[in-house]
Amino acid sequence: MEIIKFKKQKKNIYELELDNGLSFKLYDDVIVKYNLLVNKRLDDKLFEEITTYNDSLGAYYDTLKKLNSKLRSEKELRNLLSKKYSSDIIDKTIERLKKDGYLNRGIYIQSFINDAYRFSNDGPYKIRKKLNDLGFTDEEITPYLELDFSDKIKHIIDKKAKSNNKYSNYMFKNKLNNYLINLGYNKDMFNDYLNSISINNSDILEKEINKLIKKYQNKYQDNDLKIFIKNKLYQKGYSREEVDRLYEKVL
Repeated sequence: MEIIKFKKQKKNIYELELDNGLSFKLYDDVIVKYNLLVNKRLDDKLFEEITTYNDSLGAYYDTLKKLNSKLRSEKELRNLLSKKYSSDIIDKTIERLKKDGYLNRGIYIQSFINDAYRFSNDGPYKIRKKLNDLGFTDEEITPYLELDFSDKIKHIIDKKAKSNNKYSNYMFKNKLNNYLINLGYNKDMFNDYLNSISINNSDILEKEINKLIKKYQNKYQDNDLKIFIKNKLYQKGYSREEVDRLYEKVL
């Protein structure tokens, strides 16, 4: 086989045409490495070597583009590269990235945690789980996760308390307890502050009573309606005393 034509493509890529009608694209680094502007004759072995090296460069350059837009873990990069390249090329690409300093695990972990801390409500356990899923061990993660989450927790609780116009004090705390645990916070981290919050049930309870009366007044009458609604409210965490007091006020 002999190269009969070079055609410049985008950026650092050239399209080469062979005398057998075959055409393929190579990076200019490959052309220089194999001196193809001078040595234009290719046997099958050399052709395979050239295309394999070109694929390796392609994987490396593709990965650099991805890393320029966003830091990624080794596991993420392997998954992305597996859609296009062989496992051998992926292994070589990862090794080159490590050698060139593009896959520093500590920098990735620190950046991931800082972003999660600044831009999300995620707690330490959820952050750790996400990093575990990305291929990092607890031993690697722990030194970077020694952060104070107390202000973040207080902000979440205060914001939820301020916007609450539906739940009783009991229900609010129960729901927020589950919400914070799902966000990745240990109960010991928020229990004291959550218990110190007090929701004024009066306005919420009055609205709830009116809503229930309107909904069930055609189904229950007089004392039956009263008993039914009160039981509903007890189930929602309102105390007997406050239900009795406000029920009589609404009526």
